[in-house]
Amino acid sequence: MNKTNFWAVLALLPISVSAAHISETMTLMNGWNAIYLESTPTNAVCEEFFAGAPVARVASYHSDAYSSTRQLADDGTEIAQKPISYCVWLPGDETASTMSALVGGNVYLIYATNAWSKTFLGVPAAPQQTYRATSGNTGFMNLVGVSAEPDVSVAAKKYFGEGPFGTASGVAYQIGGSNTAAPTFLPMVLGATSKLQGGKAYALTATKDGDWPGVIGFLGSASVDFGSGDFASVTLKNFGTTNHTFSVKIVASADTENEKFLYSTDSKSLLKRKVKDEKGDESWSNVTENVSWDVALAAGASSVQKFAIDRIGMEAGKTYAAVMQIEDRGETQMRVRIPVTVGEKPAAEAAFPTGLWAGYIQMENVSSLTNTTPTAAAGTLKMNILVHVPANGTPQLLQRVAAGVDSAGNMRLFKELSSAKTVCENPRRLSSVMMSVANPIVDASAHTTFGDQLQFAWTVDANARDNPFRHAWHPDHDGKTADYSGDVVSGDDLANYVNPVKPELWSVTNTLYLSWHKRNIATEDIDFEHNPNETTAGFATWTVGGLISNGPISSMGIFYLKRIADVGEVED
Repeated sequence: MNKTNFWAVLALLPISVSAAHISETMTLMNGWNAIYLESTPTNAVCEEFFAGAPVARVASYHSDAYSSTRQLADDGTEIAQKPISYCVWLPGDETASTMSALVGGNVYLIYATNAWSKTFLGVPAAPQQTYRATSGNTGFMNLVGVSAEPDVSVAAKKYFGEGPFGTASGVAYQIGGSNTAAPTFLPMVLGATSKLQGGKAYALTATKDGDWPGVIGFLGSASVDFGSGDFASVTLKNFGTTNHTFSVKIVASADTENEKFLYSTDSKSLLKRKVKDEKGDESWSNVTENVSWDVALAAGASSVQKFAIDRIGMEAGKTYAAVMQIEDRGETQMRVRIPVTVGEKPAAEAAFPTGLWAGYIQMENVSSLTNTTPTAAAGTLKMNILVHVPANGTPQLLQRVAAGVDSAGNMRLFKELSSAKTVCENPRRLSSVMMSVANPIVDASAHTTFGDQLQFAWTVDANARDNPFRHAWHPDHDGKTADYSGDVVSGDDLANYVNPVKPELWSVTNTLYLSWHKRNIATEDIDFEHNPNETTAGFATWTVGGLISNGPISSMGIFYLKRIADVGEVED
């Protein structure tokens, strides 16, 4: 094969780290065969694919050839052109051949001198057909492939009846014959009971020009390609003239030796899809292999199928791929398969759950002077919360943090805004009122696992400027007794609550406990999983000491966190 043909073939193949394959069988009878190819073979070069086959001629039909830009002469007159609707490959005759490789989604006319069959792996492609009105075009017909199960006979009227053909008067033709000069066209009226076979192609008349892929089509890309990202989507459209319900499922790539299905090592699904409940609320649902869901569409309507990939469970060095299969539940029995591909994630991104998590705690139960067990409160107390998970260290509760992007385009986190301003343009500070300004970073203690249990403890000092007992301009806050005759007693001994002379100021202790366990019971574990939105939630308990004499005040509720930056370090 010369270099020209080599690069031409490369241009036809999908550019992706993974490809996703289906298994397809091409079966030829002696004489002319009209074949619809569902996939681009892994060995797409004709001289390799048909090596040793009893094939004398292969013609590739180009349905959009007539719509090419017209040519004008120097004087402005139009140059009459005959569209090149066919490219041909002749075995052993590279000079006369105008094609070199097979492409999925296309129709081929193949002349075989004997029966022949080949099963191969290929990258699936969605059908796309451009039609030309046949009225007045003597001798011209559209060649159309049938995308359906090969062993299923489909009623011609049902499969083609909603296209640009005319359901009553349209005519289809079977293609065959043994005349090497040209194939034979045998008419089959669409209104009759004539049957079509998946994987074959037929010649059709049409009442108008236009594109029509069949009742199943796509708006935009006909693949679910994540690339190096975490999200991908595909838009299905009902191109029919009646309502249709499409059955959709994800199946494994046929190249099982090289392409791993979208499961982690412990068989958890890495692929999620966005679903809506009866209230219209959206959430992510695990996609299970070979388990289908329905998409009901009115004529001309479309639906965006949104997906996300959980890269945390992917094994290094493994290639992941799958195939989306869409089938019409109606009488057309159309089937389309497209690739689901996953590229490599940039190595620079921090591993989950490293980074800055922002959200809130919402306390709904609180203890009282007479009952130390938290009970339902009259209202809720909601406050911002910031948790940082270092790349290799103990999670931290932050009172404040400054975030910005440096000149190299990297996100950076700093303890103080003043430091961020020296390296980042227009940095911003995030803060939480629930902590003392004197405690900007509190390391987790006792429980230190994000996604299991976390416990943070800090103290608001008696003399801290944000101590709730302190008023900077209050005359009694001078560390003296009321008559200014001497020092007051220390405030951190609970016995001082009953002393004749009570302290002016007390320190306030705080303990925040976050739990990812069912019903906030530590023995009832849950699976902490990465999800596409990078959000998490659980139970919160906040205990405050030093405010009342009979013990700490406890409140309970929930917390919600979202990873807003995957930065593993908070710099000074």
